[in-house]
Amino acid sequence: MKKTILALFMLLCLSLGGCCETVRAPIEEAQPAPLRDSAYTLLVKTEEAVLELPLGEYLAGVLLAEMPADFAPEALKAQAVAARTFALRKADTARHPDAHVCSQSSCCQGWLPIESCGEEKAEKLRRAVRETDGLVLTYGGRLIDATFFSCSGGRTESAVAVWGGEVPYLTAVDSPGEEEAPVYETVRSWSAGELRQILAQALPEAELDGPPEGWFRSLSYSPGGGVLGLEVGGVMLEGTRLRQLLGLRSTRLSIRVEGEQITICTYGYGHRVGLSQYGAQAMALEGKSYGEILLHYYRGTGLQRLSPGG
Repeated sequence: MKKTILALFMLLCLSLGGCCETVRAPIEEAQPAPLRDSAYTLLVKTEEAVLELPLGEYLAGVLLAEMPADFAPEALKAQAVAARTFALRKADTARHPDAHVCSQSSCCQGWLPIESCGEEKAEKLRRAVRETDGLVLTYGGRLIDATFFSCSGGRTESAVAVWGGEVPYLTAVDSPGEEEAPVYETVRSWSAGELRQILAQALPEAELDGPPEGWFRSLSYSPGGGVLGLEVGGVMLEGTRLRQLLGLRSTRLSIRVEGEQITICTYGYGHRVGLSQYGAQAMALEGKSYGEILLHYYRGTGLQRLSPGG
């Protein structure tokens, strides 16, 4: 009888050393049969229904939703390991009373039925899952919070800069080679009147009557290059809050004021904590293995493989 993901997660939390084997990266050994992922099922809440899916099939659907299928195989494998780790950790949060995870990236991970893409693309994604069968990332004997995002803009962010809590394996690291990403740099402009209306609604105490070149002051930056905080019309504001108010792609940004026009240029896309997908692609194209990619973005972690028996 197949075990549930929840049962697996409980075993992992009790002792990863007892149900996993430590693996050195990069990993070159042949894949065993039967696949370790096939021993576990996952309840996935979609907009239409709650589906019971084998772990491997679920992960292929996550890859389809979360990463371009034309990415290099090693980048797809890195995403597969991160997604597997993320799912197993999420399974015990009880966020969804009738499911382990949902199919929304804003809550859990994005997921699409693998049958919705062509056969060639589906096989490529399934291969990335098979070739990382059962692999998870751990730190101190426990599953990590394997967060990921699209593009960092050249350097990732630490967890403490975004969410306020220190996470030893989620620190700022360089992420070169992302310049070809379509979301590497984004430029948006507003007139002073447009931006005043947006900011005044959210920050009624802000003083925005003067010329716009005086609105933004005292910018402070994190080691990852993101704006930690700034003064907007004399009101202190976190960089993450500014991103939310203006719908910006990241907190790694610059502000330029020219007369009555304000331009904000952002670099990267997402919270910028953990694995950069376009950074992973750049590393893969340079010949790095998925193990090297993962251990670059999740510092101090280890790769472990679930044992066939759980």
